[in-house]
Amino acid sequence: MTSSNRSIFREDAYKRHLQKQKQSIILRLATPPVWIFAWLLLLCFLGASLLAWRTQVPVFVGGQGILTRQNSTHGAIIVAVLFVPVSQQKQIHPGQAVELRVGPKAASLRGVVASLEPRVMSPLDIRTRFQLQGESASMVAEPSVTAAIRLDAPLSANLYAGSTFSARVQVGSQSVLSLLPGLNQLVS
Repeated sequence: MTSSNRSIFREDAYKRHLQKQKQSIILRLATPPVWIFAWLLLLCFLGASLLAWRTQVPVFVGGQGILTRQNSTHGAIIVAVLFVPVSQQKQIHPGQAVELRVGPKAASLRGVVASLEPRVMSPLDIRTRFQLQGESASMVAEPSVTAAIRLDAPLSANLYAGSTFSARVQVGSQSVLSLLPGLNQLVS
């Protein structure tokens, strides 16, 4: 038996195979619809980032207070007195919007800061001046200043005098992006 050195492949098929391997190979990572989707996704992300950068949310300072009765030429009126801790005193100014929640059923009222008393008072002085007793006495735990709140809607002095409230004073606004941890230093 004789062995031949003959290849089992046809010669012209072998040459075509080698020629195809020598041709440059074009690397195709993704099909065109995937690239279009990726660009649209990037544009949506950039648009949402720009919107979040430009959108402002309000910043509030919270506090507790009491509704007091004052006699005037028009009869008895209700004045809301907010107790502002000394650490937050510089953020409160006359004319700022205030949202109040009165009593356990949380009736919501709106008003504005009418005045801010510059004198810092001890918790004992505040309890004495406003005759705070029981649960109301515990709402003032640190030196504070008092802010008079002018209410938008009149309240009955007979019904609401002595009621306690919690309040939020809008002291400014900030970008939505500043709420994300780590980005607040970049945005500020």
